[in-house]
Amino acid sequence: MKQQEKKKKCYLYTRVSTMTQTDGFSLEAQSKSLYEYAKYRELEIADEYCDAGKTGKDIKGRPAFQQMMEDIICQKDNISYVLVFKLSRFGRNAADILKSLQLLMDYGIDLISVNDAIDSSTQGGRLTLTILSAVAEIERENIVVQFMAGKIQKVMDGKWAGGVIPYGYRNQNKELVLAEEETKIVRLIYDLYLKENMSATSVVSYLNENGYVRGKKDSDQDRPFTFDFVTSVLDNPFYCGKLLYNRRTNKKGRDGKLIKKDLDKVITVQGVHEPIVTEEEWREVQEKRESLSKVNEKVDEPERISLLSGLVKCPVCGSGMIATKNKHVNKNKGGYYKTIHYYACNNSRKANGRTCPFRHRYNQEKLDAAVFEIIGKLSRMPEFKSAVIASSGEKSDVEKLERDLKQLRKKLRGLEMQKRKLGTELDNLDVFDEDYDKRYEKIQSALDESYDKVDEVEKKISIVIGKIEAVNKGVRAADSIESMLDHFEKLYEKMSCEERRQMYRLFIERIEVFPEEKTDGRILKSISFRFSVSYGKDGLTPEGNTENDIRFILDCSETELTAAEAKATYAEIKKYIKDTFGANVHTLYIAQIKRKYSLDMGKNYNLAADPKKKVPKCPKDKEKMILETLKHFKMIDASIEVMESENVKDEG
Repeated sequence: MKQQEKKKKCYLYTRVSTMTQTDGFSLEAQSKSLYEYAKYRELEIADEYCDAGKTGKDIKGRPAFQQMMEDIICQKDNISYVLVFKLSRFGRNAADILKSLQLLMDYGIDLISVNDAIDSSTQGGRLTLTILSAVAEIERENIVVQFMAGKIQKVMDGKWAGGVIPYGYRNQNKELVLAEEETKIVRLIYDLYLKENMSATSVVSYLNENGYVRGKKDSDQDRPFTFDFVTSVLDNPFYCGKLLYNRRTNKKGRDGKLIKKDLDKVITVQGVHEPIVTEEEWREVQEKRESLSKVNEKVDEPERISLLSGLVKCPVCGSGMIATKNKHVNKNKGGYYKTIHYYACNNSRKANGRTCPFRHRYNQEKLDAAVFEIIGKLSRMPEFKSAVIASSGEKSDVEKLERDLKQLRKKLRGLEMQKRKLGTELDNLDVFDEDYDKRYEKIQSALDESYDKVDEVEKKISIVIGKIEAVNKGVRAADSIESMLDHFEKLYEKMSCEERRQMYRLFIERIEVFPEEKTDGRILKSISFRFSVSYGKDGLTPEGNTENDIRFILDCSETELTAAEAKATYAEIKKYIKDTFGANVHTLYIAQIKRKYSLDMGKNYNLAADPKKKVPKCPKDKEKMILETLKHFKMIDASIEVMESENVKDEG
């Protein structure tokens, strides 16, 4: 005899408020309808939960409902369904209804609203959930709008709306008051800058050389003054009593591009805090800052941008290296020799207090070319392909991703419950209690933190959902990355200098270099790559989320030396010829041979002042030495033979 199939279990939930105990909505009527439906579907009733006289406005006001949800989380009865008479009995707040429904789904439980004919296991039921999701999203947006409105109102009242407290002030009983020692520094910065021959760099040097310090942060050492700090003080209208909201217009996105805000949306009001300088002094400073900025505008190579500034890290202090240059006067003919650009440690600058002892500089042309060469080969490196596949998690199947999704949703449910409890505590505070302000601030802080955690988990959920959709469609993240790298050189050729700089910042996090060039000319130590993968809502990775990025660190010391690094300077070429062939060669001869074989097509600084004067030509024996040396340093193809001597170009 065939064993009878085991019945599926269900919970019944009923609720009435004081206003809806008649007209078919009574507890008895609801319960009777649910029992009949369970019998019709052959469901075993594991338990029944009832909130009598409880409003559906918020879940937190319904103890029986909360107990039911706790029993579901604990999987007390391993039920398959929750039965309610109407969806309005489940709750009237769309956001709470949606989250509760999602919790049921995470545990494989379907909701059935008997009177509304809604069954979440059917397509129609899922459509209802989608509509509820849209409603909940609108509610969340309204909350954000209300929060921002409150913040703007605080600014309009002339009060500090939060964030990092400006240097020179401290928080005292939720009001900003002057910090005596820091105030003196701010005052001094303005006084110094307004002197005739003082610039921001001069102010920094004066402060550091005369024993002034900014104070301590995250360490026991006093911090020196920096150019960025001084300019931020000079440019902040807060010090003349003004409050600006929505002021920041130079925030950068993940692609390195500036996120510019509309200037007409900037709010300027008179603050209630005590100013340190007068409005007239602040205006004078701004006029001087503007006039000096025009003087410092690029004259030569105005379009030139250092591609890897900030990405290349100092091997001593780890800070981002900045662009510097050498520009020497040609004393023989006037004008300047070719400008040489370098990367140097920002912290070794005098203007920043020289907190780093590292003085070595790296030739930009050589370093840029080396990085370019490596990226061009990256997609063909087996270790890179393996890292992309491993990091992207593409070996994971849909079932694993769905398990992750359920865990995240369970976590979200717990955070939502914690958030509601904190909200209840906040509502129940006694305003007449002596410690009201302290308790309110503590709970509000915890509530803000809870909102942040909820937001973080929701972003992760969005990513996992995006991954599931991508895997179901057979999309591989590695495909788009490899395609981009394969076409890298063609893309690079068509880009402006600024576009190239932005592109590098899309997938390079940091570049480590050796403190000194190795004997073989090697400079690059490692490159840390980060490729963003588009998972989430509308195919986009949630802003600021880097957990899903594909990361890979290339050990450059294990790769073949790049041609750019192998390229030698004139001094290195002469030294190699001396050590190898025992001969001395003039720089002029090396330049002639490089030009002859099209290695150096820049401006020729060796032309004679008198056009009739002949410049000596490189002898054939030394041409051979130079050519062999160029091959050694991989500056020329090894198969090239010595050309006829009469083809050596006349430098005159």
